[in-house]
Amino acid sequence: MVMITDILKKPEANALFSIVIGLGIAALLFHRVRKEYTVPAIDTDEIINSIQKRNGKCYRFRIVDASEPSA
Repeated sequence: MVMITDILKKPEANALFSIVIGLGIAALLFHRVRKEYTVPAIDTDEIINSIQKRNGKCYRFRIVDASEPSA
């Protein structure tokens, strides 16, 4: 089995290793912070109390618990 120290003694592998480490450090230093955006939404009471007509059919929305049932 080849040891990592034996691989790093070669100049080609040493250069490749330096590039990988450099890209990792650059990614850590120059990454953008993820921003959170607020999206305006319709009030849930307004949706529940309304009847919507689409394609000739009437729809009434309701809230249903979407959590997984316990096993």
